Amino acid sequence: MSLLYNGGHDIPAGSEPPLMLVLEAVIPVVLVALLGFGARQSGVLTVNETDAIEKISLWYLLPCLLFVGTATASFPTPMNWQFLGIFYLVVLFVYATGMALGRILFSMTLLQLSVFGMGGAYANVTVLGIPVILQVLGQDAFIPMLVVIAIHNLVLFSVGTVLAEIPQNQHFNPCMRLYGIARDVVTNPVSGSLLAGAVFNFSGLTLFGPLQATLELLGRAAIPGALLGLGAAMHRYRIKGELKTTFTMVAIKLLLLPLMMWTGMSLGGFSGLWADTAVLVSAMPVGISVYVFSRRYQCCEAVAASAIVLSSLLGTISISAIAWLLVR
Repeated sequence: MSLLYNGGHDIPAGSEPPLMLVLEAVIPVVLVALLGFGARQSGVLTVNETDAIEKISLWYLLPCLLFVGTATASFPTPMNWQFLGIFYLVVLFVYATGMALGRILFSMTLLQLSVFGMGGAYANVTVLGIPVILQVLGQDAFIPMLVVIAIHNLVLFSVGTVLAEIPQNQHFNPCMRLYGIARDVVTNPVSGSLLAGAVFNFSGLTLFGPLQATLELLGRAAIPGALLGLGAAMHRYRIKGELKTTFTMVAIKLLLLPLMMWTGMSLGGFSGLWADTAVLVSAMPVGISVYVFSRRYQCCEAVAASAIVLSSLLGTISISAIAWLLVR
């Protein structure tokens, strides 16, 4: 962990990069999101316009960025499955730890624990993680990030759904439910574009030049579009009720998960760019999908929404600090 990959500009080891260099990578991302929030707060953007920006970003711009990135990436041969295994072993460990804390501290039911545990383990990888990590670590971080993102929803939504539905459904069929989750992952524009890009890449085909240029042109708008949409969407969430529970979830997400990820990668023998990427991915705020999950089961919605806002605010500090520690 001897280089600062600041937008692709490497700083040699021993030069002790100042914290300002990390902040210069993180602050533009935050400011673009704040611009979206300000536009919604001031009425420049309406609810429908905010929804449109989110939809265009998630259904068109980000899928173009992820597809062309995956389709043209040079993946390591053979694929480093140990990296993926360690990453999700840590994520699931923190999920279980969050559930244990929720049971001990707040006497939660299994349904509530499924949401609470997910809040501590599910990072905002796509919308916030991509721009922050590419700004801090540079374009080389794209491949380890793609490896993680490809099955992010599949792993966490599978675990969360099984935990949430077992106590409610005596005839719960995990195989059928997991099939439904896998189908949702394939048809989801983000994960689907990653899978399609991987299939295209490993097939040995090459993209038609004008088509690749078109996808790359749309992909350039993905990060600012997604950040504007994220900032505007934050307007609909509020910090309210059950603040002790909310702060506990945020602490697990912003502090425990990155710490355990750094420990896991170190014990697994990983260092450098791949380990840095894993730690920064885990340091991202609570993902908006946690709120979607809570809404599906009508459980812990206020806590999930509050945790998204609070972790996004505090994440500016924690992510900057973690990035600085990684590149010292």
